[in-house]
Amino acid sequence: MLFIYTFVDKQLYLEGSIMSENNSVHKPNRQSNPVTILIKKIYKFLSSATLAVFLLIAILICCLVGVTVLRGPRAWELIFNTTWFNSILALLVINVACCFFGRIWRKKFTVVSFGMILFHLSFVVMFLAIVYNSFFYFRGTLRITEGETVANNNPEIYDNYSRGKLFNPASLKGTTSFIKLHTGYKVDGENKRAAYEISVDENGFKKHDIIYATHKLVYNGIEYITNAEGFSVLVTLTDRDERTVYGAHIPLQSYFLSPGNFAYVTGYKEKNSVKPFYITFPQSPSEPLFFMGIRYFPSKIKERSGDVLFQISPYIKENIDINTFNKTSREKQVAIGDKAVFGNYIVSPAEVRYWVSMNVSYDPGKPVILASLWLALLGIIITTIGRMVKRTNAKK
Repeated sequence: MLFIYTFVDKQLYLEGSIMSENNSVHKPNRQSNPVTILIKKIYKFLSSATLAVFLLIAILICCLVGVTVLRGPRAWELIFNTTWFNSILALLVINVACCFFGRIWRKKFTVVSFGMILFHLSFVVMFLAIVYNSFFYFRGTLRITEGETVANNNPEIYDNYSRGKLFNPASLKGTTSFIKLHTGYKVDGENKRAAYEISVDENGFKKHDIIYATHKLVYNGIEYITNAEGFSVLVTLTDRDERTVYGAHIPLQSYFLSPGNFAYVTGYKEKNSVKPFYITFPQSPSEPLFFMGIRYFPSKIKERSGDVLFQISPYIKENIDINTFNKTSREKQVAIGDKAVFGNYIVSPAEVRYWVSMNVSYDPGKPVILASLWLALLGIIITTIGRMVKRTNAKK
């Protein structure tokens, strides 16, 4: 029997070998195959512990520079959203996969090894999803007034936005409408303060929802999250014959001055006061006639009413500084719906609406990342149970 086993083993060992006439064995020199040599070199490089340390140090340095030196959007622009940084992350994932799965491949399959496989597999999938997300994400701030409908794929409607290098803006299909702002909105008796009735429409399919601080609208993977709100004054311009020349909703900035005291203006805050900031009126592409500053004083009795203070100065094509504006401007305060006469024109705050600012985000890799975290937790649980059972059996 021993002779038979030895003979079979020898035949398997000599399979593909060349027997010479003097019974000497010449094994084919497979190592000399250029493709095999190249593959082994690549695998050795990718599974190197030295490479792993180098990549981790490089990522650590990039993260430290991003959060301490550059910070904010600049860090994302120069580091985190770049192809080279995401290539480093992808290379680290490949390195981890080669290191772990290459070593566990020939080991005995057990409950512990199964848990370890799940954990490391989740790690690999998670980082691949992070890299994928960095190339295809979109994040923008959308400001929209009550009653307004905007096309989602128009970059001009966003106050600011950032996107992955491979993201196609055309994939933001459909339109978004801000129907109404609900003040004092309550959910299960809890006052949510302000809630926004939003509708997203794409080829007749409509998603309608009311969003507030702890509730968002999700449509086709795109999330709408509340950010801020304010007042928007509909300013109309008519001539002496009361023929309408122009009209537009002018969004006002909201500034906290003191408890219970807010300023709603076309201006900016400086310490505990606000400074006027003029806009051209009518606005582009119409030919401007004035520089205009607006401040709204909401009524404490009736919603969407109150007074509007206009600061108007003649339009000058050359750049005008704030001092010149203050010297030449005229002020008039009128109630909502009333009229203010400036030369040959009549300016009226016809109505007040709310505007809302929403954070719009699309992160295609997010579901995979969350699923990977659960997979990692499952792997840890299985590994822990396997080791506990192994220790228990060892004591018996």
